[in-house]
Amino acid sequence: MGDERIPAGEAAEILHLTRANLQTLWRRDGVVKRGQHAKHHALLQGRFRVRPDLPPSLAQGVFQPGADHACLVRFSNGGQQDDRARDVRGMAIKLLDIPGLKLQPGQGHMREQDFVLVDHPVYFCKDMGDYMPFNRHFLPVQALRSKGGSPLRLWRALRGLTMLGLFHRPVLRAARAFAGRRAGSLLALTYHSTTPYRLGDLAVKYKVQGQGAPVDPVQTPDGLGRRLWQALDAEEARMTFGVVMQDDPTRQPVEDARVDWEAAGAAFVPVAEIVLPRQEDSADRSARAETLRFSPWMSLPAHRPLGAINRARREVYRVMAEARGPRA
Repeated sequence: MGDERIPAGEAAEILHLTRANLQTLWRRDGVVKRGQHAKHHALLQGRFRVRPDLPPSLAQGVFQPGADHACLVRFSNGGQQDDRARDVRGMAIKLLDIPGLKLQPGQGHMREQDFVLVDHPVYFCKDMGDYMPFNRHFLPVQALRSKGGSPLRLWRALRGLTMLGLFHRPVLRAARAFAGRRAGSLLALTYHSTTPYRLGDLAVKYKVQGQGAPVDPVQTPDGLGRRLWQALDAEEARMTFGVVMQDDPTRQPVEDARVDWEAAGAAFVPVAEIVLPRQEDSADRSARAETLRFSPWMSLPAHRPLGAINRARREVYRVMAEARGPRA
């Protein structure tokens, strides 16, 4: 497994990044909204059923052969409020009643295990060297999307995009690919962790394969949520959760989140099935989706997050969640 390499000064960069990201929080109807993935389509109840024939090398942490965990699944847009727009779609999974000390600072006692995924195989930044300038110039664009238009916000957003286009064009191009798709069915998408994780002595990335064939993009602002609830009103849904296993640390590096490990020769191995039974939406469930917290670091040590992007997420996610208020 390729080792992590932590450059000098990274802790100070993460502190600066955390403070900057607090500016992305916004309020609607008395609720402090997430800076990213603010719009949720659904919070679903389900089961996370581990394969009974899982190989011993993968039988680590929550992946015990035959284990059956209750779970919650939150589907979301990355940045857009209109489902017709091009965006990245998120799938956050929370396993419940998981004993053992967790890695999340200040929350180690929680009986939860989180997995955070999006519908794109790679992240758009390699490390903090990429992410810091991108974040600085893109924050005004996020503010324009979430807080609404004003002459000052529009000018700041245009200036930020201009700076990215002039001085950080490869990262801007990768970010557009990351959030550049329209969607028709959240259950038919394939979701990826983009960042690596420990699994015993292995390094892996997570992947969830959806069910059914792709469908045409939705034509209404809230179409993705409506289609999802219609599907679950008719029948249960099943999705395959698995790991992409690193077999060459050079071709599948831990410290470069831009690399698609599968495209670089890594194998995908199914680990569990996510079963989402027939269910209906409710006001209480929607409210809980707003206050529920997810973090890659709400994790047993057997699934420790790896790489620069995940190291940044540990503090950013913690501070952002605390600023939004009490947990669900």
